[in-house]
Amino acid sequence: MRVAFSSDNHFDLNKIEVARAMNAQALYLLNEGINVYVLAGDLFNNFEKSLRFVQEMEALVDHKVTIRFIAGNHDMGNNVTYEELESDIDTVYLHNKFIDLTPTVRLIGNNGWYDYGFVGDTYQDQEIQQFKKAFWYDRRIEQPMSDRERFNINLNQMAQQLREAADKKTILVSHFVPRFDYIKRFPNHNQKLDMVNAFLGSPKVGELVDQSYTIATVTGHLHLHPAPVTVGNNVYYNPAVGYHTTRVNEWAHDDFLTEWQQRLVVLDV
Repeated sequence: MRVAFSSDNHFDLNKIEVARAMNAQALYLLNEGINVYVLAGDLFNNFEKSLRFVQEMEALVDHKVTIRFIAGNHDMGNNVTYEELESDIDTVYLHNKFIDLTPTVRLIGNNGWYDYGFVGDTYQDQEIQQFKKAFWYDRRIEQPMSDRERFNINLNQMAQQLREAADKKTILVSHFVPRFDYIKRFPNHNQKLDMVNAFLGSPKVGELVDQSYTIATVTGHLHLHPAPVTVGNNVYYNPAVGYHTTRVNEWAHDDFLTEWQQRLVVLDV
């Protein structure tokens, strides 16, 4: 069973010709013998477009590849409610669901969220929320609760899924950063840049999976292309493509498909 992961393709922000990219990606997955392909969020700044992309791509490969996605913060920004995000809105949507890849390996999906844990007590909640409302993309996302409450709901979902996996080995895919290893702090040099860490994720996710039978944790959101991190039997991967715009260039190559292939994580289970 070959499972591939990608995240943060940002088709709209990167001004990618979507139909061409979809066809090229589909052909690559088929040629590489990929059985399951999972997108770990941030396809578009629009949930409906992200959902439609995955539906159309799975139809394009004639269901020879099982294609699933979870929502990143950009996908959550338009054309979807919190209630819909927490629902079984479509079969291709993997949030709070699982796929048994083999009799002994289970893939678990969860969007995740953040709880300001990566900045500790450096800033008051009011400062963080003011920054979010003024600068951060997530100000567009409506939710009927605080960020910490939302994160705790998703963390409890992950914990429940891991418990239900029993003695199976697990692979967890989520959008947000799960460990301090990926965090760079700038409290004395650039407060605004440092405060961004509040919205990256939570170390509690890493603490949770490190106590389970998880063998791989795949997350996006961070565009810095960190190398895999091994903790016990678990390996953390980040397959984010990132931005290639006039303001921000995070790519090592000049074309999208090469960058996507180089960032793709493929696991044989």
